[in-house]
Order: sequence, then structure tokens, then C-alpha cells
Amino acid sequence: MKKSINLRKLLLPLALSLLFSFSLVGCGGGGTAQGTGSSSSGGSSSGGENPPEQNYFNYRKISIAGSSITHGDISDETNKGEGYLGEKSYVGEVERYLREEVADTIGPNELPNADDTIDELMSYQGKIKVYDAGTVLHGTLAASDEIAIAFAGSDRPVNISLEVDGNVYDYTIPAGDYLPVKKVFDDSSETFYFAFRETNPQAVKVWKLDTKKAHTFDLVVKRGALHLNFITNHMYYMQNAGVGGFEAKDFLSTSRTHSTVNDIIAFDPDVFIFESGTNDAKTWQKELQLKTNPGIDAPSTNHWIVEDPVACSISGKTITIPQAETVEKGDVVIIGDYKGDIQNMIVGVVGTNSNGNTISLSKIVSYSGQLAHEVSSVPAGIARQCRIKSIKVWEERVKEVVQKVKNGVGHSLVVGIGTSGVPNYYDPDPAKNNPYTNTPYSPRRLLGYREKGEIMADENGWLFVDFFQHTLSVEPGVDVNRKWSYGDNTHPNDPGRRYFGQAVIDSIKPYLGK
Repeated sequence: MKKSINLRKLLLPLALSLLFSFSLVGCGGGGTAQGTGSSSSGGSSSGGENPPEQNYFNYRKISIAGSSITHGDISDETNKGEGYLGEKSYVGEVERYLREEVADTIGPNELPNADDTIDELMSYQGKIKVYDAGTVLHGTLAASDEIAIAFAGSDRPVNISLEVDGNVYDYTIPAGDYLPVKKVFDDSSETFYFAFRETNPQAVKVWKLDTKKAHTFDLVVKRGALHLNFITNHMYYMQNAGVGGFEAKDFLSTSRTHSTVNDIIAFDPDVFIFESGTNDAKTWQKELQLKTNPGIDAPSTNHWIVEDPVACSISGKTITIPQAETVEKGDVVIIGDYKGDIQNMIVGVVGTNSNGNTISLSKIVSYSGQLAHEVSSVPAGIARQCRIKSIKVWEERVKEVVQKVKNGVGHSLVVGIGTSGVPNYYDPDPAKNNPYTNTPYSPRRLLGYREKGEIMADENGWLFVDFFQHTLSVEPGVDVNRKWSYGDNTHPNDPGRRYFGQAVIDSIKPYLGK
């Protein structure tokens, strides 16, 4: 929703009468102005009018854990696997949505110009603005029971005064080098993964207002220089728990040389979303030759039951293969042309245990039309050949991670599960080789993870974050033109981070309400 705020209609002393209007994107809208002098007396709501409608997402603390697709910009050599907030990760895209579309937030782009703009890794839009003593910021935020400001530390204490709804709140920001985003760990260890970051509670001040009306306020810098990040009517805290190269089992480690599930628990989230599967399927290098070494494969979560494609006949949701195989409910059957486009493939999930050559499927998913579709039978155009694999170890590890987080926080927790984006498909053209391995792209190493993730979500009452669907709709094959990835079909670039972020946003939308 876009709402225009005319600041000339606000109650201001004569010294602040020369103000300007803003048109802000958000559910409530807001405005600010810069001036000098003391704060106005008696800030009020909008003259008895009904307060603007406001969306509320009641879960304040959101942790998103995963691997290298989570942590940020892999093209930045200084990244070192660090979990970013802000513009360099899809977690930042989720935060942007909450700040701009759910809460009513006045961010850096809406703040008046100042002499100094500092570009730092912040929790909102990647920068702060500095306001010297005597500055007055004035604006209106939509109905809420709080006003919060996020700021950074300076080398000396900063005294501010907030006047809102006729009440004056004084606050001293202690001196200190703290930003709205901070490391949880002591990073003095050389083996530390720069992965877990959160909005620093030291860098946020929340005033509880106990009212549902819109709030007109004056924020006065009385002494020192205020390093301001944003002002909002509803504070959200984000943790990016993404670590490059991590599998689900790595979060279960007790080692203090890297971040673990204990750091997610320490963040005490209300919402925990676990992106997984990308590195758990890391037998992909063997799959380049359609082979898997069982000895190497054993520690992984991706175990092939039938590793080389075999001919199969299909009747509805039943397939018949030449040899008897032992399969279990939940195993994955991949049917189709392994050297063609992904839209010539389907994924089936085994419905019942079997030790014969006839296998019943409970779910069949097709990728036609650049979308994933659940269908009642295998489409006629799909080649009648299949492979079968088990990813139960991955499923068990994901459930263990989730259960440890749930037990650790000790309160109700909204859980989400997501698997990575469009998997690689085989293309023998040397000009289209994987730039990291100089070998042809592998056939669907991630196929089945999306389907099992969706099943786990249904069975456990979790959110399902469909990263796969969002990137499939952009590019169904090898992303050679880098529409969403860096060309490796795994790590999202700037557009890809938006697609991944939108997948998370779509999953939490049912929790939004008026």
C-alpha cells in the first residue's frame, strides 16, 4: 500500500513549519523532516480520523538457517561464508518486506539529507545517516503499540528525546562500536565461521505505547551525533544462520569451531526456517558420470538404490522395473530423459514398502510449463526409464535439527522447510560446462528433495518454502545466462536473492492479518 503523508498538516511549532511531503511504500506510510531547535509539544494522532490499516506479523524474531545460498554474495571475496542481512542475502529481502510492507518504517531513503552517510552492513538498506545535536526528526507512523528506532554506536554517548502522543521519553545511547547487525560469536578463532548475525539488541530502543492509534512524533538529538538506521512502528529481528558448505548434520555438531544449532537456540526465534538439501546431495560429482561410489556415498544423505537408468513400464501411479528391488515408503523415483531438459523429467515418491519389481507411488510431480505440478499419472511424453534413490538420512537429520531447536527455545515455534533452487541438468556441450568443475552439468542431483520437503511440511505442520518453484519459473534448465544464479545453478545472484526471498515471504503470508 502506498500512502502519502503531508507534513504541513502535522502539529509543529513555527520554527519547523518549512517541511516537505513524502510518498512512502508501506502499509502505514511515514514522514520525516530535519530541523533544529527543541521538540514540539503534544504530538498527536491524525485529528480523530481512523488510524491507517496495518498488517501485523506477530512473530518478531526470525531465524533462517542454511548453506551457501543463504549466506550472501559469493562473488565478494571478503564474504568468507558470512551470514548477511541487508541487500546481499535473500534473508535481507525478507527483512525488507517486513520493514516496508508489514511494519510502517521510515528508512534511510526516506530520512532527510545529512552531512554524513555511512555505508555499513546494517539491518536495513545497508546504510545509516548521521544527525548532529540540535537536529529534530518529525514524522507519523501508523497505528501500533510501539515505536522503535535502530541505530549504531558512536565514540561518545548520545542523548536523544522522543516526544510522542504528548509524552516525552529521554534516552542515552551508550558509547560503543556496535551496529544493528553483529556477530554472536567471538571471531578471534581462525576457524570461526562468520555466519550467525542478528539485529543487535543494544542498537535498538523500543518504546511501548499501549495504544492502537497512529503516532506523530519528534525525535530530538540533544547531545552527540545520532547514527540512525531506521524508525519503525513494529520491530523485527532477523538472524541469518547461513553457512557456506553446511549440510544438515553440521548444525548438529557440538564443535565450537563453527556455529551450530545452539546459536539458533540462543537467538530464541519465533520463526525458524531451515533451507537444506543442496550440500546434503553432494554426491553430485559422481553423478556427472551417472555413477556413485557406494563407499564414498555412505556418509551422505543421497543413496542410490538403482543408480543407472533402467527401463520401466507405467500404469497410473504404478511402475514396473526389470529387477526386484527393496524400496521403502518415501524413497524417490526419478523418471525421464536424463540428458534432456528438466521438463522431460518427473519425480515420484514411493507410497508403500516393496521388495519386488512393482512400485506404487503416492506422489508424482511434473515440471512442465516452468512450474512444478502434482499430477495423477506420468505424462505420456516422459521417457520410460528411471532411477531410484533414498534420502531418508537427510529427512532424519532435518527433523533432528528442528526438534533440537524446538526443545531448546521452550516455547511455540513456527517452523518452515525449504530446499534449494533448480538443480543442474546434463548438457554434454563443453561450451556449457560447469565453470567450477569444467565438466557437463549433472542430472538432477536435487530432484526429490523438494518433494520430500513438501511432504515433511504437510506431515509436521511446517511452512513449505518453495525455492525450487520460484527459480523454475525463471529458468527451467542450466542458468547459463545467469538469470538467477552466478552461472552455477546454485548460488543466487541479485535477482535470485529476490526470488528466494519471495519464496520465504509467500510462506509466511498466511500469518499476516489486519
